[in-house]
Amino acid sequence: MYEVFFNDRKITIAAKREITLIKPTQIIDNLANRNDVQSWFIRFIKDNIEEVILLHPVPEHFFLNIFQSAFYPVPAAGGIVIRKNKLLFIFRNKKWDLPKGKIDVGESNREAALREVEEECGILDHKITKQLPSTFHIFQSPYEKLKGQWILKQTFWFEMDYSGIENGNPQLEENITEIRWFDRNELDKIVGNTYANLKSIISLYRV
Repeated sequence: MYEVFFNDRKITIAAKREITLIKPTQIIDNLANRNDVQSWFIRFIKDNIEEVILLHPVPEHFFLNIFQSAFYPVPAAGGIVIRKNKLLFIFRNKKWDLPKGKIDVGESNREAALREVEEECGILDHKITKQLPSTFHIFQSPYEKLKGQWILKQTFWFEMDYSGIENGNPQLEENITEIRWFDRNELDKIVGNTYANLKSIISLYRV
């Protein structure tokens, strides 16, 4: 099963056996190729359906070989940084967020995640302890070279350990106005004002 977000709207890609419906949800089961996905997506963004399920007997094949081909891929990486059981968050564009950014040419996922945390949070000597599940979201490109194209961004997430004494500094040029360390029992505040695609990652650390 895969979850992809467009703003706060969720697209679930799954086999029929994996689905248990607990609320009204649109179900689509006739997307066979890239053109089908592109045509469906244009209809999807024009309606007000909050959640849709794309059924396929082999979800992994559909997601990797059909769904992803309908969008321009932009890989990114970021981190959940932990210090003495507190987690590091950034405040950007009036929402709590996690440090992350695009992977540069020639960079590995791990290198990009460490670099983005350093740049956006102003800390050093943080170390990766394990890889976490990726998240996926779709947006329309604001970049000049890709203006108007629909982007599918996969963000590779890593849990990181940090034992330094510096609390860090926000990267103001990236519209980050604050960074703050939160106890695990404070994460409801984050979930109440963050992006839908991050909630599954944050929920791994809630108590």
